Amino acid sequence: MQDKREQKKQTILEVAQHFFLRFGLNKTTMDEIAKAARMGKATLYHYFRDKEQIFYEV
Repeated sequence: MQDKREQKKQTILEVAQHFFLRFGLNKTTMDEIAKAARMGKATLYHYFRDKEQIFYEV
């Protein structure tokens, strides 16, 4: 179970890194990250409280 959770978290971080490098923090949205990671925005908020936390962990 923990493995699947870690995989999802890693997917979010990898997708977010791509967007942050390409568009920067301010122009990247949670919607874009969720869509590219093929998951709902609510799932992102389950793993991270906000975009800034994702950015910090990337």
